[in-house]
Amino acid sequence: METWERLRRLDVERPWLLDAVLAALLFTGAAVSAAVGDPTRPPDRTYLLLVAVGALPYAVRRLAPLPVLLLASVAVLTVLALGYTSAVIGSGLFLAVYTVAAWRSARQTAVAAAYVVVLLALLVVVAPQKAEFGEMATNAALFAGAIAFGRSMNDRRRTTALLADRAELAERARAEEARRAISEERLRIAQELHDVVGHSLGVIALQAQVGAHVLEEDPAEARAALVAVSQTSRSALGEVRRILGALRTDGEGYRPQPGLDDLEDLAAELRAAGVPVELRMTGSPDPVPAALALTAYRLVQESLTNVVRHAGGAAATVTVTRGAEALDVEVTDDGPPAPRPRGMEAPGGHGQLGMRERVAVWGGTLEAGPRPDGGYRVHAVLPLEEARSR
Repeated sequence: METWERLRRLDVERPWLLDAVLAALLFTGAAVSAAVGDPTRPPDRTYLLLVAVGALPYAVRRLAPLPVLLLASVAVLTVLALGYTSAVIGSGLFLAVYTVAAWRSARQTAVAAAYVVVLLALLVVVAPQKAEFGEMATNAALFAGAIAFGRSMNDRRRTTALLADRAELAERARAEEARRAISEERLRIAQELHDVVGHSLGVIALQAQVGAHVLEEDPAEARAALVAVSQTSRSALGEVRRILGALRTDGEGYRPQPGLDDLEDLAAELRAAGVPVELRMTGSPDPVPAALALTAYRLVQESLTNVVRHAGGAAATVTVTRGAEALDVEVTDDGPPAPRPRGMEAPGGHGQLGMRERVAVWGGTLEAGPRPDGGYRVHAVLPLEEARSR
């Protein structure tokens, strides 16, 4: 079995080598058969020359199968016409026909089949003593079998190549899908980091500003502001560790992603920093899918961060309504009109763009802009049907 596998590998790597050995065996077999048999005409130099002409082309049978068939058949017909034996060398024609069918197109195979018919007809003319009905029928059947077997091998090889191509395409598709998943995960992590760090730094900046303002007049208030800065910093650090930890672990040891139940803690954090925040939760008490709840939480977090950054500590109102078809999220503040829409970051930022991407994932809508009476409004509608289908 191991020897057979080695021969197969050798045939794939250097097919000409085995074909050259085959040609040598055909020549040797024909010469030996003529010498030890009882031929009508004993072998001589002419016979050996004709056998060599008929056998040597088989060394390139897979490179030029149709010319090999033509040349080998001419040598065999000449051998028969001169009265020599065609044993062994004549049998090589079946291999020649098979090679055409196995390695060339259906059109060339049809040409070879037609040539075989002509060859059999010429055999009747050149060597009528060899053209008995039984022998002709046997030769015709062997030629037909060689053609059929060759075409089956041709089809099998094409099918194998097609399957290999499909497997390669599937592998490429899997690799592309993996790259796309990595890209999406990086984007998600970037959004998470932006939301967490941006919100926390905004709160820290506000608390530090309050502490600096009352440092001399009210040391106790300044100390409280510094404690709040410390707590917010530690909370942000924990969030960053949780997000980055997901890159190298399965997430064990980190608290779950925030959701709607954590909005009260978010509001309380901002109240402690001096930003009045009113939270209203209305609608159905049925739970919301965790991924959708995380999106809503991040929308509120980013919107409140923009209030801290751009509205100078204005009061904010967060309204979350759980409807039958969608989750409605609205964040408003009563700050002065902004010189530019808040949430539109400077070049390279991810504020409103990140919010729109989060909402688009769920097939929702997002509206963000200044209010007619002053302040700013962010309103998002997140369909629940899309969340249920995931």
